[in-house]
Amino acid sequence: MLREVAAEWVRQSSLRSTWWAVAAALAGMALFAVLMGYTEWTRILENPDEADGRAFMRLTSQGHFYLVQFAVLILAALASTGEFTNRSVTSTLLWRPNRGTVLAARTLVTAGLAFVVGALATVVGVAVLAGFVGWYTDVDVAGALATALRAGVCMALFAVLFVGLGTALRSMSGTFTVGFLLLLGLPLVMQLSGVQMINDLAALMPGMAGIEFYAGGDVGFYTAPHDGPVNIAAVAGWALAAQIVAHTELRVRDV
Repeated sequence: MLREVAAEWVRQSSLRSTWWAVAAALAGMALFAVLMGYTEWTRILENPDEADGRAFMRLTSQGHFYLVQFAVLILAALASTGEFTNRSVTSTLLWRPNRGTVLAARTLVTAGLAFVVGALATVVGVAVLAGFVGWYTDVDVAGALATALRAGVCMALFAVLFVGLGTALRSMSGTFTVGFLLLLGLPLVMQLSGVQMINDLAALMPGMAGIEFYAGGDVGFYTAPHDGPVNIAAVAGWALAAQIVAHTELRVRDV
């Protein structure tokens, strides 16, 4: 396993597309924080009583929801489908015939990268926001670190989910399409139904459950009917299900 993890790290770290995805996540969060920080700053200038230290965590969580999680989706899709596209997966499986080991190593490396992306993006977002509103309210350092940790854990679970999804679908475009639907498209459509039961189910989709987890319940634009550990359990359940499907498909289907 250690040798396979090392080989997978060499493969992913040697691809420019990996670092483009990482850079896109950090740059996207920085740009989002600039826009939201300016908006928050103008709001505080109009009414200084509007200054709120919780805005740091709320706005960075929204940055993860709108931008960072999709960079993680691309990162995982590239990692899981690239070898199927260029057929180099044949050489990989000849070198390491245990397909479960290959999938596990690929998942671990991608999840590790996604954790770092989630945590760093939070730090970047809070730092940029502090440049705009840090003069009017203090940054809750402990809260920011907790948000960074939760975001890292959630992005890592998203990576586990999307590596499994990509391995099963073996298509970059298919993985991104289904991933987008799971994270944003399908939950929003379910919420438009106006049926309470369907709305409650939408909150258990990975994107919605994820933001409730790393935002600590203070999302700012969405109120979930489910609070507490159920949110991270929902994300973990989706990730586990995707890995089970991926392992089964990889084991029974020829390359």
